[in-house]
Amino acid sequence: MAFWGQNKESDGQQGQQPAQQPAGAPPSGTLEEGYNELVKAKGRAPGIDLAIKLSDLILEHAVAERSSDVHIETQAANLRVRFRVDGILQDMLTAPKNSEIPLTQRIRVLAGFDPEPPASFRTEEGRFQKIIAGRAIQVRVSSFPTVNGEKLVLRILDRQQLGLDLEQIGMDQESLTIIKKLIRNPYGIFFITGSTGSGKTTSLYAMLRNINTPMINVITLEDPVEYRLEGINQAQINNKSGFTWAEGLRTILRQDPDVIMVGEIRDYETAEISLRSALTGHLLFTTIHTINAPSIIERLFEMGVPPFLIASSMLGAMSQRLVRKVCPQCAQKAAPPSEAVVNEFVKNMDPNEARIVKELILRPGADYKVEKGCPACRNTGYLGRTGIFELMLMSEEVRKQVLDHAPTDLIKRSALQSGKMRTLLMDGITKARAGVTTLSEVIRVTATMV
Repeated sequence: MAFWGQNKESDGQQGQQPAQQPAGAPPSGTLEEGYNELVKAKGRAPGIDLAIKLSDLILEHAVAERSSDVHIETQAANLRVRFRVDGILQDMLTAPKNSEIPLTQRIRVLAGFDPEPPASFRTEEGRFQKIIAGRAIQVRVSSFPTVNGEKLVLRILDRQQLGLDLEQIGMDQESLTIIKKLIRNPYGIFFITGSTGSGKTTSLYAMLRNINTPMINVITLEDPVEYRLEGINQAQINNKSGFTWAEGLRTILRQDPDVIMVGEIRDYETAEISLRSALTGHLLFTTIHTINAPSIIERLFEMGVPPFLIASSMLGAMSQRLVRKVCPQCAQKAAPPSEAVVNEFVKNMDPNEARIVKELILRPGADYKVEKGCPACRNTGYLGRTGIFELMLMSEEVRKQVLDHAPTDLIKRSALQSGKMRTLLMDGITKARAGVTTLSEVIRVTATMV
């Protein structure tokens, strides 16, 4: 829809904020320039030494660019390296593959694999740690066989990126106050849902850190344990040894826990044990895969969880996504959309939701921005990300509807009419009005929910 990116004449205010600094001191030059220098050194240095330098160079650039994932691929005769920055993949290096620089073998050794890929096609997973820019960076490696050769994906696990407080993840003050009160309940279960890479783990850890004191016993069950949290007992699932989600939960309940974090609820057995534990004096946090907060209840129904168990144990649910923040160096002011275009945008929504969204977009006083692109943001127009949230609390009306096995649409309508829930789209529009992100970015991220 064209209206999400209309420019407005600059009033001279943009560009006054400093650019967000990269996570680490950036290496000199580009990754491609560094690769070409290593290729020139062929013959003067052993190939493995060049591979070590190249792997280190890739990781240094990845950390400096705030990349969450590094893709190393073979495309015909070329080596291709891509970084996922702020949720979007970007080409960083495409060059003729050089067999004298055994890059994949070097990374395989670091990850604990055999240097050469297995003869039979199979995936492999491993991890290693490197000191980059003066701090320890965990790297999780996944190997995947393709017809062009082995593809490696490196997940960059930067503790500095995860070390956020609740105040830093992007919640508005009202939601933040509600969450801080909710996570101090003596018992009950709270769900977080969102797509892969939407920041669920960051939010869960921020909640645990907020309530963790020497007076309570906090135990987590994760698959895998990606970050070590001081003062919290963390356990990792191992299906091969029989330490499953259900078995782990049963064991945790014999460990005198006050707070339990279950990495993910995937089946009836884990869900049933979790919800019953929430009724017997334990506070649980967990994640579940659904499209929004109200649909968590329908997902539990599908697993076979009885309505009375959901209604009596559930404290609430939160859905979240990550949106890119507009670059403060090059952002330009944008004109608000016309009423006719907004009417077209909301025409298929529930009438009550459409009314709220329309009023929110058109209300005077918005500071809408549009992306432009500059060297600071690699010409993307965006720099960094923040969360958008949909928080649904269990009111008496919602509990009654759960007991009646009401569909998701009815539960969502009740939560909206109560005035205590904003959808992901509404929270995103609020951030766009404040100039934190753009309307086009909010629509991109929430498109499946509109």
